[in-house]
Amino acid sequence: MSGLAFKPTRHREKITLSVTPLIDVLFLLIIFFMLTGTFKRLAELELMLPDSSTAEISLEQDGPRSMELVLTTDGRLFVQDEAVELESLKARLLAFRENNPESGALLNAESGVEHGRVVELLDIIREAGFPGVSLGTRPATQEEEKSNPKEN
Repeated sequence: MSGLAFKPTRHREKITLSVTPLIDVLFLLIIFFMLTGTFKRLAELELMLPDSSTAEISLEQDGPRSMELVLTTDGRLFVQDEAVELESLKARLLAFRENNPESGALLNAESGVEHGRVVELLDIIREAGFPGVSLGTRPATQEEEKSNPKEN
């Protein structure tokens, strides 16, 4: 014999990596990002409200709650941050008015919306019994006032 002693080979157990928990975590992350990415507030919607030289920023938090309506130039209508069809608007306004009898309404219509659509919404709001309707505008900046002087 040659004097070399070979050690007997041990059979090692194969190490397996379970991918199932990794896939579960991946799906949870995907669901989390999908849900948090779709909950945009209506305030984040870029509205192009008409300018007004007499507009004031209103931060009424103490008064009665008001119904907020938004009409975009592409014809979408939102009530309290939810998309609504025009046919179901009056019923929605009546239900809100029942629960909040002292409330008013705020109509934010973009500057490119047709006048007829705004008048149509104003009629529906008045038929629902709201005592007052405010129209949303944005205050004109001093630069805009200088560049667009009003004619008398």
